[in-house]
Amino acid sequence: MTLTLETIRTTENDERLLDLLFEEARRLLPDELFTDADSYYGFLDNIPRGIRALAGVYPFIVSMQMDDLAWHFSNHSDERHIRETLYGLRELEMIEIADLFEKASIIMQPYLVDLRPGRFLDQPFYEWAEAKGIRNQIAPWNDLIWAEQSLVPTGLLAFSVRYARKYPERCIAPETQS
Repeated sequence: MTLTLETIRTTENDERLLDLLFEEARRLLPDELFTDADSYYGFLDNIPRGIRALAGVYPFIVSMQMDDLAWHFSNHSDERHIRETLYGLRELEMIEIADLFEKASIIMQPYLVDLRPGRFLDQPFYEWAEAKGIRNQIAPWNDLIWAEQSLVPTGLLAFSVRYARKYPERCIAPETQS
């Protein structure tokens, strides 16, 4: 099913609307796109910006639910991914979190090559990050992000729901806007 303006406007339950947004993201970003990073990042301009933003922030949200900000960069060190996450945070009006993420990305920038698959050092990430001083710089921001995340049952995904309610036209494919 294709997401429509009417569906967004009439879906009162936030969790159900979030499910619909994810269904639309899966429809517009099929699994085969994820097998080639160049194709994936090149395709993102073709989807509605609200869905693109959700796709960009979702791995970050999972990282913050499972671990922390520094760990996110250990799993997602591609500069394109970092740009998409920052784009998504800003597009979804997560301004304070976007600012923290951007500061963290600046701190992590010199280490991204070391974090790429196959290049990781022979020690656990947390020990490596501690030795580099990264954890001390970034760790205080975790509490701020976790506090925001704890405000509603859907955590940071609530921003996607608010966004869809505020800008429903930015969450649907052009063929469904008429």
